[in-house]
Amino acid sequence: MAKTQNLVIFSLVVILAATIFNTNILVSGVEQENKIKYTYCAKTLCSDSYLPHMCFFYCTTKGFETGTCIVPTPNTPLRCCCGTL
Repeated sequence: MAKTQNLVIFSLVVILAATIFNTNILVSGVEQENKIKYTYCAKTLCSDSYLPHMCFFYCTTKGFETGTCIVPTPNTPLRCCCGTL
């Protein structure tokens, strides 16, 4: 009985540690995205044939630091938007 109880406690500690570790990773990714200022959105709509890496290439050739497919305002389709970090 003691072995089973120790195994359950150990498993719960490992799960708790993994959950805390994953939360820190997700939070750090959000901080990076908030620093990007999208200042220009092209008329180009993103689709299955126009992918985010194509948008990035378009934006960098226009002189911007980054670009991706985002929804610039509510109730609008995905557009290729360019910005700076």
